[in-house]
Amino acid sequence: MSSLQKHPQSCPLCAGKQIGLHRWFDVDALKADWQKGFGFEPFSRLGIEGVAHQFRCFDCDLRFFDPATTLAGDGEFYNELSSRFSWYYEKDKWEFDVAAEILAGLDGIKRVLEVGCGQGHFLVRIKNRYDVKGLEFNPQAIADCRAIGLDVTSEAMATLGEGSFDVVSAFEVLEHLPAPREFIEQSLRLLRPGGYLLFAVPDPEGYFTEAEKVLLDMPPHHVMGFSKKAFKSMQALFSLKLEQVHQEPLRFAHYRSYLGNFLAPPPPPRKPSFLDRVLYRLFGYQKERDVELKRLGERVTEMQMATTFQSAKDKLVGQTHLVLLQKQ
Repeated sequence: MSSLQKHPQSCPLCAGKQIGLHRWFDVDALKADWQKGFGFEPFSRLGIEGVAHQFRCFDCDLRFFDPATTLAGDGEFYNELSSRFSWYYEKDKWEFDVAAEILAGLDGIKRVLEVGCGQGHFLVRIKNRYDVKGLEFNPQAIADCRAIGLDVTSEAMATLGEGSFDVVSAFEVLEHLPAPREFIEQSLRLLRPGGYLLFAVPDPEGYFTEAEKVLLDMPPHHVMGFSKKAFKSMQALFSLKLEQVHQEPLRFAHYRSYLGNFLAPPPPPRKPSFLDRVLYRLFGYQKERDVELKRLGERVTEMQMATTFQSAKDKLVGQTHLVLLQKQ
């Protein structure tokens, strides 16, 4: 039974022992959901079976799936996602503009590293002002970056020089990593004294907390969840100072997704009655009428979403939050 799942010995971020089972998901159900929603299911190839368990650390508030090393996706998984869906490496992310503005307000910034830079959309924004470098493990994404003149490699962080960067940034990366503490320690090694960490991650207390499950916020895609409390706890854990916290406003696309959790699914097609069949044979309008009614219902729903969106923005928390942490 899921409730009898053996708890991890310690938190992968703070090494705390106060851990509780948070949520759990049947992998067979996730396979079906992925096949229906994305056209493929990655669990079988990755050897993920049974139940995926998410835990919560009550010391630092990290939410994490365990064992994360066996639940996290690999390079082939991310290549599959990015090749199927053009939106995967989104060009105009909210955090890119916010991060560029933050950098512009900091003194002494010359070298910036982005870990998990994807197709280089953030680096392109800032390359004329700073000496930039990117790390990425998706081969196609590396090739795309190099094609536009960006210095992007698949090097391990451990091979880069100590204290060689003023800023280490990672956007939508931390939540994918089975070992977040090691990543933060490596990032700090690369920073000069007084340098900055710039992280953006999904907010586990954002709008999608109302959803029963969000496929892209669980294995094999995401294995970690960082709340604002978790980022505050990093100050003592790593000798950091939390300088800035920014919250993404609710986007309309996310609002539609949010409402989708509450709207009843369309009823299954009804079996035509004898009268329906007679009318359709005589006049041929029954099927066309059903289609028009469906379209009308969809338009009414869209209009309702549009008229309620502005008020919802004041009440619902957006998907992503961004933090600036300074090395002490």
